[in-house]
Amino acid sequence: MILTARQAAIKGMVAAVLVAMALPVPAQQAGGPRVPLVQDDTTNPDAQVLFNELRARGTRPLNLHRVYGNAPKLARSSLAMAQALRHDAIVSRADKELIVLRATQLARGDYPFGQHRRLAISCGITVEQIESLARWRDSNLFSDRQRAVLAFVDAMASTEGVDDATFEAMKAFFSAQEIVELTMNAAYYIANSLISRTLRITAEGNPKGGSYGTCK
Repeated sequence: MILTARQAAIKGMVAAVLVAMALPVPAQQAGGPRVPLVQDDTTNPDAQVLFNELRARGTRPLNLHRVYGNAPKLARSSLAMAQALRHDAIVSRADKELIVLRATQLARGDYPFGQHRRLAISCGITVEQIESLARWRDSNLFSDRQRAVLAFVDAMASTEGVDDATFEAMKAFFSAQEIVELTMNAAYYIANSLISRTLRITAEGNPKGGSYGTCK
C-alpha cells in the first residue's frame, strides 16, 4: 500500500512516540519543573481565567495547571478534554481509572499516576490491585473484564498495537462507545505522561484535597 505524505508523517509521529516510551530513562527525572510555575498574581488574563475555572470546580491550581498556565489557552482546551473524559463518558469510572493507571504506568508518568491513584481507590480499585498492576498477568486480583482492559491498554502502548483477538475480548464487555471512550482516556493520559516527564512536573508543593481525590 502506498502511503500519502500525510499518512507517512502520522505514522512517523506515532513511531517516534512509541520509541520514546521504550527508552530506558528514569520515570521522573530529578529536579523541579523546567518552566515557571505560573502564580496566582499572574497578569496574563487567560491564565487568570484558567485558574478561576479550576476554583469554580472546587480545585485549587496544582503544579500541572501552573505549568500549563504558560500556555493558558491550550491548557483550558486540554483540561476541558480531561473533564469531558471524566464526566461525559458512559463507561464506568472504575474502568476509566484502571486504564488511566495502567496507561500512565506504561508511559512512566509518575505525576499523573500519583494523582489518579487516589481517584482510582475512591472509584473502587483496591490498593492491592494497584500494587499488582505491573504484574497483572500473574495476579488473580483482576476480573475478566479488568484483564480485558489491561490487555487492551498494554497493546495500545506496544509497538505492535492492538491485535484482533485483544479487541474482540473488549467487545465481550463493552459497547463500541465505551471502547472508544476507554481508548481516548488511555491515549490522553499517555500524552499527559510524556508532557509531565518532559517538563518535570512533580507533586511537590501541591495543595492537599480538592476534587481530584474523589470519584465524582
